[in-house]
Formats: sequence, C-alpha cells, structure tokens
Amino acid sequence: MRILILSGWRRSGRVVRGAGVRISCIGGFYGNNLDPSQSDESEQIIRGTIRIAQALGVDRVAGFVGRWPVDGPLEDSMPAYEAFWKPMAAVARDAGIRIAFEHCPMGLHHLPPGGINAVCTPAMWDRMFAPAWADGLGIEWDASHLICQRIDPVLNIHHYGDRIVHVHAKDAMVYRHIMDRYGIYHPGAIEHCFPGLGDADWPAIVKALYRAGYDSDLNIEGWHDAVYCNREGDLRLEDTGLLVAHKTLAPLVDGK
Repeated sequence: MRILILSGWRRSGRVVRGAGVRISCIGGFYGNNLDPSQSDESEQIIRGTIRIAQALGVDRVAGFVGRWPVDGPLEDSMPAYEAFWKPMAAVARDAGIRIAFEHCPMGLHHLPPGGINAVCTPAMWDRMFAPAWADGLGIEWDASHLICQRIDPVLNIHHYGDRIVHVHAKDAMVYRHIMDRYGIYHPGAIEHCFPGLGDADWPAIVKALYRAGYDSDLNIEGWHDAVYCNREGDLRLEDTGLLVAHKTLAPLVDGK
C-alpha cells in the first residue's frame, strides 16, 4: 500500500512540475510532537512527511518542535527535544531532507506563554542548534513572529541566516497607541498581516536573506490578516491582500 501511495505522490509531483509550479517545502507536523501522548503518532507523521517530500522531489519539510512540559520554562523542553528529534534528524539526513522548524509560539497574543512550540525565541534556537546531531536542522523563518516579540528581523537574519531553510512571508503591525497604554498582551496591540501592511522592512529583509545565501522562495502567508481576509458575502479581500503582498515582494526577487 505504501508503494502505491508514494507512486501517486510521484505522479502528482510530475503534474505540478509540468504546470510550472515549484513546491519549496512540505509542511506536515504541527501538533505538540514532544507530548508523550502524541509522540508515537507524531513520529509516523514526520516519517510520512519525509517520504512524501522525497516522492515529490522536495528537499525540505517543516513543522513545530513541540513543547514538554507545556507549563514550564521553554528550556525545560530540551531533554524531550533531544530524545525525540535526534533520531528524527538522522532519518531526515539519511533521506537527504532538511527539517525547518517554524518558530510561531502558538501562545496567547502571538507570544510564548501557553504555547506548544518551545523553539520560539532566538535563545531557544541557540539551544536547539547546539548539539552536533542538529546540523541538518533549520528555521522556517517568519518576520511576523519576531515583530510580535519586538525582535529586529534584519538583525535576526544577520545572526541566523545560515540556518534559515524556508521563509514564510508574513508581516505584523504593532499598534503603539494600544500597546503603550495597555501593554503587549492586550487584544489588538499586535496583529499579523500581509507583507506590505505591517512594520517589516521588506527590502532590508530580502537583501539580508540574499546576503545570508538563502536559496528558496518567499511563501506568502496572509490568512491571519484581520482586514484582508475572506468573509461571507465578500471573498475578494484575501485576494486583494495577496496582490498587495505580491507587489511588495516581487520587485525584490529575481523571479527564479
């Protein structure tokens, strides 16, 4: 059965490539992979994601690290991280696949408290990449999650550019009149949005990515936008947001 399924994915890959569409990454594992009640299923999902990527001719996969325990400091997840991801990193390396970890905190108000993704801060990236076995792991980089934590995206690329494996092109806007009065945890203090509608300096970001040697796509992620999202009765707003993002980013890339 597995042979038949992978054969179908290979055919799908040929169809996609024949249409001139490039798949830059396969996202597949977005649960709390370090939770002992989920880890066995997570392992099978990750192995399956790697096999699908191979069948499609894609060389990178993405998802969350996970967090365990979820109610402790982020660094308390490191023993579970090593126990789970060290063998998974070996599976990916043997398959010629790089793993990119998304750094969305998955917590309230776009911040780490209450989240299920331990590697959501640069300090945790340092811990994640420290072991020798982690040399094939990387970041699915997203400017919006840095802006939400008041981290400079361009400076972040200068420090971690060689670990950026995949990019989500998403912006965020900090509403200072709300944050300065009520604080960063107040609803509406920070919102995700399409590129070009937030605080990110996209020319500087793309230039820094080029300088760091990033060699893949900028994948627009905009469904979080509070305004340019599809609502019943008007399904055009999200398309408009995509056009704004494309017009913001297209002049900055070489079109490959």
